[in-house]
Amino acid sequence: MTGGALIAIALCLPIFAAVTIWFVGNSPNQRETVTLTTAVALLVVVLAILPLVLAGIPIELKLLAPIPGLNIAFAVEPLGMLFAGVASFLWIVNSIFSIGYMRGNKEPRQTRFYVCFAIAIAATIGLAFAENLFTLFICYEVLTLSTYP
Repeated sequence: MTGGALIAIALCLPIFAAVTIWFVGNSPNQRETVTLTTAVALLVVVLAILPLVLAGIPIELKLLAPIPGLNIAFAVEPLGMLFAGVASFLWIVNSIFSIGYMRGNKEPRQTRFYVCFAIAIAATIGLAFAENLFTLFICYEVLTLSTYP
């Protein structure tokens, strides 16, 4: 599998989780199973990128150019790889904590929390792998909007 495909999978997994959580939101067990399964899968994908980074292989994904010369693009660098690894690992830890906390306190709108958190993780992975300031700006805005609720 190419590095670009791994970046695409790492970005799409949390988005897929958010959509799936939205549809199974009335069933807490399914909602939390999707959250934990996707969190573990994201960590596996991010760790699959690590050998490529350690070997010095350039890993890039160019999505589109809304304006010529202004690309939405991703590239994995060692520091971004470290950030993505920490973020994906902490998604697992946070999910385990959140399940107990949200259920224990009978918090309202738990589904919205898990959906927004999955979108925030996708934005965080996008931040870690952003190739330019335009992509970084877009990911920060998605992160801001997803953490507001």
